[in-house]
Amino acid sequence: MRLHLTATGLRQAVRSALAGPQMMAFLPALCLAAYWLGGEALLVMCALTLPVLYALTGSFGLGATAAQIGAKQRPDLEKTARDFLEIAQHHGQTAACLQIAIPELNDVAQRFGAETARQSRDLLAARLRSSLRDSDHVFQSGETRFTVLIAPGFRLRLDSLIDLGKRLRASAEIPLSLGGASHDLTVCIGIASSLTLGRNATAEKWLSCANDALDDAQAAGAGSTRLWSARLARQHKSRRKLQDEFDAALDTTRIHAHFQPQIHIGTDAIIGVEAFARWEHPTRGFLTASDFLPFVQSSGHMMDLGRVMFLQAVSALLAWDDAGLDIRTVSVNLSETELRAPDLQKRIATDLERCGLPAHRVVFDIPVTVLSDQGDDIIRHTLAGLSDLGCGLDLQGLGSAGCDIAILQHSPITRLKLERTLLFGIGTSDTARQALHTILGIGDRLDLPSIATGVETVAEHGILRDLGAVYGQGAVFALPADIRATTRWLTERQNLKRTIKPKHIRSIK
Repeated sequence: MRLHLTATGLRQAVRSALAGPQMMAFLPALCLAAYWLGGEALLVMCALTLPVLYALTGSFGLGATAAQIGAKQRPDLEKTARDFLEIAQHHGQTAACLQIAIPELNDVAQRFGAETARQSRDLLAARLRSSLRDSDHVFQSGETRFTVLIAPGFRLRLDSLIDLGKRLRASAEIPLSLGGASHDLTVCIGIASSLTLGRNATAEKWLSCANDALDDAQAAGAGSTRLWSARLARQHKSRRKLQDEFDAALDTTRIHAHFQPQIHIGTDAIIGVEAFARWEHPTRGFLTASDFLPFVQSSGHMMDLGRVMFLQAVSALLAWDDAGLDIRTVSVNLSETELRAPDLQKRIATDLERCGLPAHRVVFDIPVTVLSDQGDDIIRHTLAGLSDLGCGLDLQGLGSAGCDIAILQHSPITRLKLERTLLFGIGTSDTARQALHTILGIGDRLDLPSIATGVETVAEHGILRDLGAVYGQGAVFALPADIRATTRWLTERQNLKRTIKPKHIRSIK
């Protein structure tokens, strides 16, 4: 046993010596010494003996394993960024950082599990690498993000980087095949060139600038690309300041609901109102949702904003009831974030019970995107729960995104909301008029009345009436206005002498 241990220890020592990095220098010296001491005969013997010694001790396998381990080691993002930036600055070259976001990877994780999401990220990383040089690097920097570092070079002009971004987008947006179906991907890209940062820029600043460019691209919408610049940095700083101010506005009741009437096109009767979020900014005046929704979504405040809007809408409807106004329903937007909240139905039911408002008098606007895919179990359950509660469900955005008619047949949607884009050209184009007529016909066959939004002219109103549209809203009837202005309009429209005063508005918290 002792002899065996000694032999084993000796074998391991020989293996370690042969596989160590010192052999890179020792082997050539050993061959040279053999030639000097014994001439060609000893050199030949050395050349024949060393491979046999490697084979007997298993050092060939050990060396291969070490090489494999070295190949699997991934470079560090921050260190690589520092190295690239230093080389570029020292040699007068240009390096680039691209931050890439693919939000659909979140849906993959939720629907197919963490392992499928990991495999999808690996596949996407491989796709990105296929469009790059060997000297460039791709890093997975989050559940939905990738960081691409482009090695320094002399011809990395901004137009070249934009072209590179297009190639990377084309590679990444190839649909994923998951669960027997094809899943589309959308890509946003932020690019920061070392050339625009100045000589004293750090790697941390470089990565941060690319992130700022990506944030700007995401705010612009899916499929956008933005290049970092000093002007973009100022805009980003202003947007961050606005975000901080919005956080405070939620706590100081500066978020207000403005209301737009919904009209029966055939009779001109008021059938409801829709609530829109407005922010009373201390220096910029009233801001529309498009001014602040992008950073509200990214900062995680969609649930808070949605609750504020719901309570204000319900309070307004109760106040109009007290004033003797005949307003059947109030419509409130529900974001995809809110629809994913498992307790949404229970919370709404509790609020409605507390204020004594029947559920059928509240209509929720549902984004068409939640029905345009294979669906989400949580969202599907929430929609069914709201329908069982008695709330109406308007499908919002029809005309701006695709939606399978078969999905509409099996969803609890009660009305179709037609986007303003469907009204473009209906006064002059037979094709546009026929397209709108087709969609209205689909609604009729599914027993889903349509409400056209963004009706701006008397001519559009007349065409909608001729085509059989049931409801409409837009500037031709009234613009969105605050509670006081909306109450005056409703009172005049319904020929009531009594007007509502602010003190009559119930406060629901």
